[in-house]
Amino acid sequence: MSELARAREELFAAHLLATTQFAAQAVALAHRGVLAAAEAALEALDRLPPADPPALIGMFLKQVVRERGLDPDAGRLLRAVHNRAVLADADGVVPPQEALRAIADATAVVDAVDDWLTHSEFVTIARESLRPPRRRARTRKTP
Repeated sequence: MSELARAREELFAAHLLATTQFAAQAVALAHRGVLAAAEAALEALDRLPPADPPALIGMFLKQVVRERGLDPDAGRLLRAVHNRAVLADADGVVPPQEALRAIADATAVVDAVDDWLTHSEFVTIARESLRPPRRRARTRKTP
């Protein structure tokens, strides 16, 4: 399963949890969804995503948002979802509306990354610059 598919699956599960009054768990899954999207963007650039969420977010902001032109709002929303998840994990009390906002923000990030992966010339350029040059097959002359 691709990282973006996993991100969308996490968001679907987060929505189900939010509609059944499990707001803290919904925020946690929305967080996992945006992290999966960030991993997908970094992997598209042939970067190894860090396992630590703050390091992953920092790398995503630097290499995808600043250096490769992803909409800065996506970076802001990713941080917002991360902060919500940290707060939800700390006290476990999350108002239901906050879970819905986290899911909406996470969905916006996943959509932005998906669009960026699909249309970004930077990704295409990066992919092609990392490929080794093709060698022409030599034909031997027979005497």
